[in-house]
Amino acid sequence: MGITDSDIVVRAVLDILNRTHQPLIYMLGCTDVGKTHTVTRIANMCCVHNQKVAIIDADIGQSDIGPPCCIGMGMGMGMGMGMGKDGGRIRKLYEIPPRKLYFAGDTSPASCIEACLHGIAAAVRDAKALNPDIILVDSTGWVEGEEACNFKLREIATVQPALIIAIERDSELSEIIQRLGGNLSLLRLRVDERVVQRTRNDRRRMRTASYRRYFRNARYRSFASAIIIEGQPEVGTLVGLFGNNNNGSCLGIGILRSVNEDSVEIFTPVEEPVSRIKPARVKLTEQYEEQR
Repeated sequence: MGITDSDIVVRAVLDILNRTHQPLIYMLGCTDVGKTHTVTRIANMCCVHNQKVAIIDADIGQSDIGPPCCIGMGMGMGMGMGMGKDGGRIRKLYEIPPRKLYFAGDTSPASCIEACLHGIAAAVRDAKALNPDIILVDSTGWVEGEEACNFKLREIATVQPALIIAIERDSELSEIIQRLGGNLSLLRLRVDERVVQRTRNDRRRMRTASYRRYFRNARYRSFASAIIIEGQPEVGTLVGLFGNNNNGSCLGIGILRSVNEDSVEIFTPVEEPVSRIKPARVKLTEQYEEQR
């Protein structure tokens, strides 16, 4: 039996763990090439070997750790304290509860580049503070075009990975990889033919499911009108909720339900005191379907 891409990934991860203190592995690839599946496999492997794993889910359009429009950071603790429910192996990344969220404000990184870069920098900082053995970054699938290329190069420079795992369907990563230069460790793989490509409607349905998971324990909260509201968001707008000392992260998200002279009403699972509200570019129906 020949060596598979799975074997190559395992060897590369074990090698980087042996050679590097607290290595960060960055997943690079367009949509639907298996980045999240690979992150999940690496996380389970590391937990089996008693490694403490931090995962940063920077795919704001197809978020698993936390809701869409946010970068999420979660943790796994090793054997017997795994990442999934009841401390077992994870099957899907959304089984990992977020330790922290970082509000980007949209599901498309093209419209919130700076927020994405600030969020991922804060996520890496906060992950390192938890002293993991390894950090895994699952990135967005926006890779084609000059703007996307520049964004990826800036994101990679921000997180400073010890290893980049690049998964390609054809040659869509060639420009990014060429401009990376030869100073970074790179593992370049072809997409597994079994990986399913989703339609735009499929991805919208997945975001709806993610919103539903996030808001399942939400309630209506009323805030005094003195709370800081950036801009003039309309009813139904998704909003990021911030406290006084979030240091780059947010408390969570909510849905703006009403604004009047005396109060602001928001539907949210966030229980902490809120001092500032920042609107996203996304509105949600009562069924958690996106409106633009």
